[in-house]
Amino acid sequence: MIFLRNTSLIMQLVLFTLAGFSQSRFVNPIEGSYGNEYIIVNYVDWGSGASIGDNHCLNKSYNGHQGTDFVIKNFFTMDSGINVLAVDTGVVIFTKDGEFDREKTSDTSKHLGNYIGITHSGKLQTYYGHLRTNSIKVSVGDTVFPGQVIGQIGSSGNSSDPHLHFELWYDSLYYIDPFKGPCGNNSTYWKNPIAFDSTFNVWESGILNFVPNLDTLQEGLSTLDTIRDTDSNITFWNLQYGLRTDDSLVLDWYTPTGILWFKFDLTIQQNWWYYYYWSYIKNPTDGPFGEWSVQLSRNNVVVATQSFYRLKTISDTTIQDTNIVDTMNISYNSDPANYLVKTTNKYWEVVCPNIAQQIQVLEISGKSMISIKPTGSNVSIDRSLLSVGTYILNIRNVNSIKTIRIFND
Repeated sequence: MIFLRNTSLIMQLVLFTLAGFSQSRFVNPIEGSYGNEYIIVNYVDWGSGASIGDNHCLNKSYNGHQGTDFVIKNFFTMDSGINVLAVDTGVVIFTKDGEFDREKTSDTSKHLGNYIGITHSGKLQTYYGHLRTNSIKVSVGDTVFPGQVIGQIGSSGNSSDPHLHFELWYDSLYYIDPFKGPCGNNSTYWKNPIAFDSTFNVWESGILNFVPNLDTLQEGLSTLDTIRDTDSNITFWNLQYGLRTDDSLVLDWYTPTGILWFKFDLTIQQNWWYYYYWSYIKNPTDGPFGEWSVQLSRNNVVVATQSFYRLKTISDTTIQDTNIVDTMNISYNSDPANYLVKTTNKYWEVVCPNIAQQIQVLEISGKSMISIKPTGSNVSIDRSLLSVGTYILNIRNVNSIKTIRIFND
């Protein structure tokens, strides 16, 4: 498991500090870089009794946690295959596979799910838990080497999100925190230790046209840049880490003219090292069309912004037919209605007298295929990226949106 639930793992053992065995010899057990492919959400719990403490005197752990949790963004990332690596030379002493690997609810009876155990010199053992089903690449008796791929991250067993649970033991009797810290060990087992991170960050954000729940957000969703007047809701969401007790989160929704449409504020009640946030508004039936924006602030500092276009549903009455021309040497006046589209072998060349705010290619269904924010009055759209068929070209200016039909042959 990784967050939100205060439950113990398999065994309750005394934490054993083995500074004499620390040789800074381990490579990191997951591919990628911290803050991009993964973060660390929970460290070994150094607290006693009901108290919780990590090696840096905070509570980046949970009661009885015996390992380190390396967490990835979502199940979509998990499905892409994130490799787990052996940290040191050793011999595989145990593997377990075949468990369901898309768990989203903690269940202590399921333990480590799919996992690998490896023994190393100095009577050390490492365990790699919650692995992806059928991803284990080693067998009992195999010799492994530092950095060797042994499996992939999953969410099997007692797990609520895709992550690697890594444990280090001495003689199968005492578990060890491989990191050093002022409230932990004086030395580290890592060759290139990952710095302890308690900072706040927004890992990813997005706009949706429905109200999600935690399960749907955990899957990994693509953000939308277009909301139709027929959509019922507009949701802003993000994945954060490093929230602190009494942090203030304020979300502001703005119309295309910069008018504050709605404000939502929230006070955080505890430290959160991994936190899904989402808030939504009803799609305003009387609201203006154009480019809306949403802004999230933490303690009066803007930490995330997102924009989207709220558009009227396309109908035949709003579609204009455009002239296809073979020359670009035409003069215009300042009227935004005077646009020109030229078809070449590979491109649609769009010319406007004023620089458009956005040019967008849509399928007839309204799905956005290409979106461009022009920096000049001439814009080339690579139509070779699109299948043969009829498309809608939206040219947005400050006070108008031109919707034209165009054919890709």
